[in-house]
Amino acid sequence: MIKTFWALVAKLAEIFCVLGFAALVVAFTVQIFFRYVLNDPLSWTQEVSGILYVWVVCVGSATIVKEREHVSFNLIYESVRPQARRALALIGTGLILIVLVVSLYGNYDYIAFTARQKSPTLRLPMTVVFSAFGVFMVLLIVNSAVRIYRLMRPGWEREP
Repeated sequence: MIKTFWALVAKLAEIFCVLGFAALVVAFTVQIFFRYVLNDPLSWTQEVSGILYVWVVCVGSATIVKEREHVSFNLIYESVRPQARRALALIGTGLILIVLVVSLYGNYDYIAFTARQKSPTLRLPMTVVFSAFGVFMVLLIVNSAVRIYRLMRPGWEREP
């Protein structure tokens, strides 16, 4: 059930990222056309591009990138016995989980603080921008908790 839930979250995130990136490309292309062809730059396209970029990066990095598909220094990890690998994975993931949980309150506090601020052009609450980091942290917390759960079960060797 957890695997199915996380697969659904990852699929929705992938769709969001594809649509968000497509919208980013459209906004960026419109900006280039208006700036260099019509010589009448638009200000809102730059702001939309920035907001979309932040959201696509945060959601994508929290859900789409799979474990072990990133650059890592695993010389020690690969040279120890399987049980030690499990312990290292649990310790590393546990530390990440602790840091994220502790940081979540500060992130929430900052998002609440930015509710009074508006974006310069579109006049959107800045919570629209900074909420991306909260979503990023919550998704990573869920991902880390699921990974710890999988590492504690039989068949943990197949866990990425």
